[in-house]
Amino acid sequence: MIVSYERKLSQFEAVKEQRDWLLEEMTKKISELSHFQTELFKAERLSAIGEMSARLAHDMRNPLTIIKNSIELVKLKHAEKIPLDVYRLFLSIENASSRMVFQLDDVLNFVRSSPLDSTLNSLSDILEESLSEIVIPDQITIQKSTKDVSLLCDAEKIKAVFTNLIVNAIQAMDNHGTVLIRFEETDTEVMFTVQDSGPGIPDSAIEKIFEPLFTTKSRGTGLGLPAVKMIIQQHQGKISVSNKPTTFLVVLPKKSN
Repeated sequence: MIVSYERKLSQFEAVKEQRDWLLEEMTKKISELSHFQTELFKAERLSAIGEMSARLAHDMRNPLTIIKNSIELVKLKHAEKIPLDVYRLFLSIENASSRMVFQLDDVLNFVRSSPLDSTLNSLSDILEESLSEIVIPDQITIQKSTKDVSLLCDAEKIKAVFTNLIVNAIQAMDNHGTVLIRFEETDTEVMFTVQDSGPGIPDSAIEKIFEPLFTTKSRGTGLGLPAVKMIIQQHQGKISVSNKPTTFLVVLPKKSN
């Protein structure tokens, strides 16, 4: 009788332990499901916001480009007739338009991931095209690589990489200093660096600069460098940064799979 009672008690304890374990597991699963539903809802909202942002950025970019090009055309055709105060006003409009176009491109490059259109390109030619679209202040010196390298890549996307890194360098130096761009290559890889003579990136920020929406600038989008990283990863490459002087290193395979 006592043995039977002890056996039943032992079985009861085992069932109780199993029940407690099942309750604990069920609570965990419910918590995980709730977290998953929350993350899914966030992802759906972010996707919708991203799509809307892309549409707005595209619609805003076109008239801004027209304004920028119109100002440049007026300056070229009527440079000798424009009073100095009006010419300075045109420069302000041009700089503001360029800055807004650059920020809109940050948004577009980040939210829209298109397939690569890879062709064999001269890296120097891509750099020159990028520089031709940037408003470079008079007190900024661009020192370009004397060496050219060929690369199988999407030229438009690599141009966006150059544009972002160079504009960031100019802003970091407060429109006064030197940007040094170097090209190197091995049998299998192409490397290029963009270095500036600015004060450097704060130590607290350097680990976060490739995170979406993180920015140290009051007027930045926080999407430029994440977009750059996405483009480089699309090319199966890597990007890294070192400090003092601030130097961005991009490594790309000569032939991506």
